[in-house]
Amino acid sequence: MGADFKEKTRKNFEKCWDKAAVEANTPDLFSKTPDHVASRYEAEALGDANLAVGDTIAVRMEGGKLIGRRGVSAVLEICSPSQALVHSVAQGCNIARADIVAADPISGVFEVSFS
Repeated sequence: MGADFKEKTRKNFEKCWDKAAVEANTPDLFSKTPDHVASRYEAEALGDANLAVGDTIAVRMEGGKLIGRRGVSAVLEICSPSQALVHSVAQGCNIARADIVAADPISGVFEVSFS
């Protein structure tokens, strides 16, 4: 009942990582990439185009730019299309449908979503 008793009755201490604290402090906790993201791009109105949220525009590749037309009138231009968007429009017989989902009337910048 000497030294053995003290070693047997003492509380064991194990070193371990607090995994919950590590996960909470990772920089990507709230920046998870969603599985499906809608394709939205900025577009600038051309001329005196009268556009509103909810309008549908036909977008075509013209001279290296994506131009949105309503009928025969050019009404908007996609500011910085990605290569994937350009390739997708080219595969779709050089035409795509875009819906205006947001508008800033002061600057004339619109947000379009491709479907």
